[in-house]
Amino acid sequence: LPGRNQSSTAESVPPRGERDGLGGSAAPASGFRLRKLEEEAQKNWDLFYKRNTTNFFKDRHWTTREFQELQACRELEAQRLVLLEAGCGVGNCLFPLLEDDRDVFVYACDFSPRAVDLVKKNPLYTPERCCAFQCDLTKDDLRTQVPEGGVDVVTLIFVLSAVHPDKMQLVLQNISRTTSRKSFFLFVSLSL
Repeated sequence: LPGRNQSSTAESVPPRGERDGLGGSAAPASGFRLRKLEEEAQKNWDLFYKRNTTNFFKDRHWTTREFQELQACRELEAQRLVLLEAGCGVGNCLFPLLEDDRDVFVYACDFSPRAVDLVKKNPLYTPERCCAFQCDLTKDDLRTQVPEGGVDVVTLIFVLSAVHPDKMQLVLQNISRTTSRKSFFLFVSLSL
């Protein structure tokens, strides 16, 4: 991203059990089918979370182990770490982070309003440590919920895989407006 010369990017691979079944079909979908999926994406994610609630993905306790940058920035910073989890789902990454680090504040957004509701119903959710909200990263300005330049770390765990390639740069530009020159992004993605 322009002007982000001090950012770093880390890549990591989740445990095998979490990767099973994520492979794509060999035959590409038709143009009509792709448009329909794009138009109904939010409805489909809401149906997914209605059907699976918090039972589909396991909590990602591997995050701080695999992303050593999180530990490194905690050792260097004497202030509260501010994190943006873009595509938080039902909090499978969010809540292990809140458990691991008592001095972190997390902005957590997801495309699905149902997923955000499930995050807010979790007993570990407290507004003093977390702000969860619904957001379409391809359209909604994150700065309505997250202060401009206020985020130290951004996590994108399997998020870009769900974004049309033509909109990936737009998503990253939207997110980058909430970061500073010292911020960094942590990615796990099938599409990169």
